[in-house]
Amino acid sequence: MFDTKVRLISMLGLLTIVVIFSLVLDYLRVLRRPVRLGLGVAVLGITAGFILTLNAVLPENHFYGPVFSEVQTSQKLVALTFDDGPYPPYTEQILDILKERQIPATFFVIGQNAAKYPDLIRRTVAEGHQLGNHTYNHVDLLKFDRQGIVEEIDKTNKVIAGIVGYAPHVMRPPHGFRDAVVMDIMAEYQLTVVEWSVASRDWVNPGAGVIADRTLSKVKNGSVILLHDGDGIAGTAPRAQSVEATRLIIDKLLAQGYKFVTVDEILKIAED
Repeated sequence: MFDTKVRLISMLGLLTIVVIFSLVLDYLRVLRRPVRLGLGVAVLGITAGFILTLNAVLPENHFYGPVFSEVQTSQKLVALTFDDGPYPPYTEQILDILKERQIPATFFVIGQNAAKYPDLIRRTVAEGHQLGNHTYNHVDLLKFDRQGIVEEIDKTNKVIAGIVGYAPHVMRPPHGFRDAVVMDIMAEYQLTVVEWSVASRDWVNPGAGVIADRTLSKVKNGSVILLHDGDGIAGTAPRAQSVEATRLIIDKLLAQGYKFVTVDEILKIAED
């Protein structure tokens, strides 16, 4: 775990300066004996920057703080999660599929969208699904200062609480991006950061069959599946393929003996 509260972007900026300075020294043939120290430091700086960035985007990585992406279990359980909603008519269509098959899911909602479509939030909860915080404007939290991150989280919590009477206790950063400061704020708000172990990449709309096959090929016991019922705050891209893929994924996994649970339920297994 990475304990410092320094922003990733600040560390990358510092490393960039070190790399440039070291390359200049090497170019000027300074500190070349007995080894090319300038070039070596530059390579180390580039490597460090790559590692720091990679750890900020990999969903299963705990470098900056504890995240949840899957659980190790012998039980055939999976958690179905949806990001970026609510977004009519696609959220309703997905809810219809889930209701027909009696499948619980977890919806990481954008605060701005929740404020627009409170009835969809109420329906989601009324039908037994879990809500999660996905920020208010679907922003890259790595680019925001501490106060900006707090506002994104707090505003979304207040919108959701105003609609259903309580705030979520799980959250998913947009794109999964986080650093030590993001994780520190989540800890302050007592929010469990939930990533994923199976990315469907449905947002590129490659076809429902492709989305389903890509997802099913990676599912195992304890997987957390990432799908999308929304399109950020733009609300322009269609999600019909995600709707149909959801149907295909559920039916196939049910036929294979899997049981669907919410993130909370799968988290309980991880804690046992």
